[in-house]
Amino acid sequence: MIQLSEDHYELLLEPLKQVDFNTLFIRSVIAGHTGGKVFVDSMRNPTSFYAVHSYGMSLLFGNANNDRFNSDLYNYFNQKNETRNRDEWLQAHPRAWDTLLESIVNAGRATRYNRLNFRFDKDEFEKSNSLLSFENYTVVPTTASMFSSIKGSVTPRVFWRDEQQFSGKASFTAMVDGEPASTAFTSYRHDEMLEIGIETEEKYRGRGLARAVCVKLINYCIENNLKPMWSCCLENAASTNLAKKLGFQETVCMPYYHIPA
Repeated sequence: MIQLSEDHYELLLEPLKQVDFNTLFIRSVIAGHTGGKVFVDSMRNPTSFYAVHSYGMSLLFGNANNDRFNSDLYNYFNQKNETRNRDEWLQAHPRAWDTLLESIVNAGRATRYNRLNFRFDKDEFEKSNSLLSFENYTVVPTTASMFSSIKGSVTPRVFWRDEQQFSGKASFTAMVDGEPASTAFTSYRHDEMLEIGIETEEKYRGRGLARAVCVKLINYCIENNLKPMWSCCLENAASTNLAKKLGFQETVCMPYYHIPA
């Protein structure tokens, strides 16, 4: 595999259009909103692509039948060439990549899960949430100063390089006892699409805070002609159930591979 320099990330844009599910996380790497790495089979005329977001999400796309590239990937995922230092969550398109990925599962180096993509239904959202009261919540726009204080694993600081870059992005936070308790934020924003990231501190879960802040962010999307996006692991029942309460409907379910460090 050849690591592609950031100066050539635009080479991914056209091949990425062939992927039939949500790829906003890789578009954020290409745009420089976050860190990441991209590997290809050729610098001059790449046809096979492996892109990794700094958070650990990754994508295989393009030509799945490149034996040399696939061999390098297999060795890399099995820690034979160099040490991988973090967990990874890998998706692939087309499904021809499954042969390689299942071989990694069979080698005991990966576990297969399922990834859900959703489609937003505005009518369902309004029917289910139009009467939601905010009287019991203190929901405020998330400030840049909250960037580092929001606790959890799905937070703005793992999707944006710094608080300056995050500043001005649509985000809402529920405050409890003077501290951020739940935040719905822009994890990715490209063209008219805005993907929602959501995190609630563990001690504040079960109070309806996540739904409240997400409703605020979705209303922002509607008011600004943006398309809210949602995707999550099928096995994440809390995220799946919240998505459905917010008017999202399942569209695509695909294999999703956890490859530990």
